[in-house]
Amino acid sequence: MKDPVKRWLAAQIAQVDSVRGCTTDREADIAAFTWSANVTHIYLIDTLPKVRQLKKMIGDNSRVGIGTLFIVDTGLLPPDGAKVIPDETLVALHALFKDKIYTYRVDEHEQPHIGQVHLRSFGRGDEREVWYGPDIEIRHLPCYRVWVKAPHSVKGDWLVANFGSEGFWKASDYTTGRDSVRRQQRGATQHFTWSKSSFGDTRLEENGAKAAPPPTPPVQSTRLDTSYAQLGLSNGASNDEVKSAFRKKALELHPDVSNLPKEEAELRFKLLSEAYTYIKVKMGW
Repeated sequence: MKDPVKRWLAAQIAQVDSVRGCTTDREADIAAFTWSANVTHIYLIDTLPKVRQLKKMIGDNSRVGIGTLFIVDTGLLPPDGAKVIPDETLVALHALFKDKIYTYRVDEHEQPHIGQVHLRSFGRGDEREVWYGPDIEIRHLPCYRVWVKAPHSVKGDWLVANFGSEGFWKASDYTTGRDSVRRQQRGATQHFTWSKSSFGDTRLEENGAKAAPPPTPPVQSTRLDTSYAQLGLSNGASNDEVKSAFRKKALELHPDVSNLPKEEAELRFKLLSEAYTYIKVKMGW
């Protein structure tokens, strides 16, 4: 499965505006070269390495100015909704890539997909709840320095890359969907797990088999709702409120003034501008 995913992924990354070209490389599955002379090595992981191997790979790359991106076979992760003490390698990857693990899979139509998984801390100790997010659309490949404090096994200053995706677990429509399913689970005698393939697509599975949809599905957010949320507003805010919120956030996120890494600031400012423009067009302002 790895080779067709590698070819497909290299073709997808080559279409990113900032990428000059992609090759398969003996030192990595894919090497991506940007117009700003950055190099990123991308590894498709089909067998979890030991943390020390992971640290050596990212350390060797960082020392020579090469960014690193690991993408894990979905089959190596626990199922969505599971409460587990994850493998230390998964915890290390989660810390390296802004509280997410990038994943790859091939569907029944042999179509590759790049996804993302968040390991949510809860309760006591090292137990985590596994949250699967929507598939990634590969439009960006920012490369930046990250200082990891914990876990101690990957503590240090590393050069990493990602696909510029936002924290899906922070989105209101996503958390609303999960909370709705949890409420339905309370008092149930059957064993259910929560599964979500994309925003607004929520289903319950009973003992590993797909169950009937709940009678009252969670409220699905529209693009207009999401655009308002990106400005920190609720749907129905006035024209003046929208303008004020956009100006305030623009002053925080504009690449010329933001404290964020340049490529991340450019991405977030672009998303903010798109949300603002969509609201204006949709509302006829």
